[in-house]
Amino acid sequence: MAKAEGGGRLLPLPFTTFGELAALWLKAAVYCSRCYEHRPVESTAEHLRDRCFATTRFRCTKIRYTGDVCGCSGSVAVQPSVLLPVGGEDTLAFLFFGTSQPSWEINHVPIDKSPWSVVNHEGDDRFRCPGCGRAVAWRIHGPTWRPTY
Repeated sequence: MAKAEGGGRLLPLPFTTFGELAALWLKAAVYCSRCYEHRPVESTAEHLRDRCFATTRFRCTKIRYTGDVCGCSGSVAVQPSVLLPVGGEDTLAFLFFGTSQPSWEINHVPIDKSPWSVVNHEGDDRFRCPGCGRAVAWRIHGPTWRPTY
């Protein structure tokens, strides 16, 4: 088993292909940083279904105000079909990998629930990028703390 920088384990993500998203109630979109738009990805389409989400490259085809095609490379954003609130009862993780092209992120992951709970998020364990095998960075947001008087 691979080791993370801090000595923890590098574990595989619960999915690697676009076709596996629907079974986990996830959906994907591609974000264009030049147009500031998210465009949905049909993850069950035959040409995408078996492709790794972390290595598939997308180009924006929007026509700009100049009449030219945008052409900016897009980043894949995966999230649950129904978003959980930040600060709610669940501990949420926001995973991101931007050190290689294409960049990608997985948002609003309930890190304490299966299949995500295989990783010890309070320790040194990390998920492994299915594209390059390096550790995935994350931000963790726990339940809202409220003062008691």
